[in-house]
Amino acid sequence: MAQNMENDPILKRIGNFGKWQARTVGAFSLIGFFFGWQMLAVSIMVPEVDYWCSPAELQLDLGEKVNWTSPELVTDKETGKLDHCKVFDVDYSEIVDNPIILGKVKSSQNATRACKRWDYERSTWPETVVSQFDLVCDKEYWRSLSQSIYMFGVMVGSIGSGLLSDKFGRKRVTLIAAVGTMIFGVSVAFSTSMVIFTLLRWCVAVCSVSMFTCGYVYCMEIVGGNWGTYIGIGLEIPWSFAYMLIPLVSWIFPAWNQFTIAVSIPVILMIILLSIPGMVPESPRWLLIQGRIDDADKILNRASEMNGINIEKTNISTEENKEAQGSESSSNVLDLFKKPGLRRSTLIMYYLFFTNSFVYYGLTLNSGSLIPGDLHINIIVSAIFEILANVLTIFSFIYAGRRLSVCISMFLGGFCLIIIPAVSATIGKTILAQIGRFAITGSFSMVFVYAVEIFPTVVRNVGLGSSSTFARIGSIIAPYIGRELGKQSTAAPVLIFGASSLLASLLVLFLPETRNIALPDTIEEGELFNAENGGFMLCKKKKADVDASANFNLKNTT
Repeated sequence: MAQNMENDPILKRIGNFGKWQARTVGAFSLIGFFFGWQMLAVSIMVPEVDYWCSPAELQLDLGEKVNWTSPELVTDKETGKLDHCKVFDVDYSEIVDNPIILGKVKSSQNATRACKRWDYERSTWPETVVSQFDLVCDKEYWRSLSQSIYMFGVMVGSIGSGLLSDKFGRKRVTLIAAVGTMIFGVSVAFSTSMVIFTLLRWCVAVCSVSMFTCGYVYCMEIVGGNWGTYIGIGLEIPWSFAYMLIPLVSWIFPAWNQFTIAVSIPVILMIILLSIPGMVPESPRWLLIQGRIDDADKILNRASEMNGINIEKTNISTEENKEAQGSESSSNVLDLFKKPGLRRSTLIMYYLFFTNSFVYYGLTLNSGSLIPGDLHINIIVSAIFEILANVLTIFSFIYAGRRLSVCISMFLGGFCLIIIPAVSATIGKTILAQIGRFAITGSFSMVFVYAVEIFPTVVRNVGLGSSSTFARIGSIIAPYIGRELGKQSTAAPVLIFGASSLLASLLVLFLPETRNIALPDTIEEGELFNAENGGFMLCKKKKADVDASANFNLKNTT
């Protein structure tokens, strides 16, 4: 968020960034970390593990593998793969220490029945959700279903938290969501069935995304200048560190129920920080929009004093900001579509969120083919690339602006992906896929900052929350394109991902540039801003000046 200090009544009082903002943002700095842990924990809790039919009559130890109880798959006789959903129809209680009967079992390929008991590879994880609830064969659908329901929870939380925080305040909703994340996260560990596990994970999804979205908007509303870029991208970097630490947590707590407790209890740190009196006040910008001028003034006076800015302590509701005193204190999603300029930007932002999530999760789910080897090592390598992408994003936003940065990033990602089928060498495909994922990771971070700056204050949380909803739709669809369609054609998924990214790179040129521009507060300001500065970048004529009534500066100050 690159607000102009001279035209923003809040930043004019407290500055673009100072000790007060540092302390406040510091309290919210782990929202991305805890949100990432909950989102990415599924790769450890519900992993792909080898399994086999292990009849109870054999009385084998857990993890002791048998490869003679099941027949070969009809379609895979050449490779010798076994159908572990079936078992030879014999009395296994007679097989122990009797090699003659064992030989008969191996030769009786035609007499089979459904397997009712399985065992799993346990050298890495002694117990997973897959092994505890037997998510194989006729129950395998629970793997995808539980994750889709989790993403649906993220969708609900994205919209609901936006509406609630616009009505009840950023801090209050963030704190409640953090408490819910910890409580439901710990409760997941005591699930007695997949139904309960899925329901509790849905609650975790709603709370964790609410915690992240509301905290993110709060931080972006109190900083300006280039600090908007630093903070906007910086709040997402902890996601990558959380991703990187997942293998370590899994190594210390290998059982899935211990693991989920380990990634949930640390949320108490943020709960404590937000609960300390005076540590984190309510968002002064939200208070101003609600018409609570005196409350906003008290916070801003303390902030300016802490930041060392000596100005006269006057009420912020002066003539320079009378129109933002809460005349539009309530908002809903429909407000985003009432004006043509804002409506155009909203629809484009929805597609950007959808595409970034769609491509990001589509590539992530197929990362095993891009980085062969141990899952833990793959996660660490991917996290390192994500951190690098986020760091480069900061510099790109500062020097190239929002619109051009997102455009180039999505074009690069789309171009690399769409030409993969034309490359025959395996190493070439791997490099192109890695560059594509790297570029999409950067653009995914960019659109969050861009969205906060596009939407006016009165609908900012609603705008970001509803945009995140389309991101969740993309993440729900991605597994079916990347995995199911990939079984039919290995080229189809990357072509679809690439084409989606290229279209997004074109649409972003219709959005207004927001670098070093004071953000609009009201619907009227947002419409004027988007109508006058939106439109196709390469065709739109540059305006010589801007209507002064817009109350924000459209001139670069770098």
